[in-house]
Amino acid sequence: MVASTSGELSFRTIDLDRDAQTAATFRRDSYLCSFATDEAFAAEAYLSWLRERIARQPTGHVHVWSGQQIVGQLEMIVQATSPPSGYVNLFYLAPAWRGCGLGAALHRHALEFMRSGGAALVRLSVSPTNARALAYYRKYGWRDLGPCPDDASLRSMERSSEEWP
Repeated sequence: MVASTSGELSFRTIDLDRDAQTAATFRRDSYLCSFATDEAFAAEAYLSWLRERIARQPTGHVHVWSGQQIVGQLEMIVQATSPPSGYVNLFYLAPAWRGCGLGAALHRHALEFMRSGGAALVRLSVSPTNARALAYYRKYGWRDLGPCPDDASLRSMERSSEEWP
């Protein structure tokens, strides 16, 4: 298991043998936050996808721990394009941990992961109805590129490595 620490939080590769239910619960909640429904969420397909992604880039798929409790989840990958680019599939904090100032540590960890993988830019997609997520991304300097090319119901956002602290 790969782990790193940021202040009082630690970031450890998701252990699906132990924490699959937590990972699926967090992802399901992200659907509810983004779309006000979890109708499109399929836990088994998601866990299969996540297992494949963890095998490819374990340090990009982490649970966020505060002490002995999982409080969040990050899912991200650096793609072997030229130049390398990153994609964040999920920034997530459990409801009880939102608004506590932990978002900065998650964001910092994500940028460190992208930097270590050589990513020149990072993108993500966000539902325009998820006001909290949009505010979070704007606070941390993500640019809104407009509708996603493959799904116009989502917004595409981007950060360049030149803008990273």
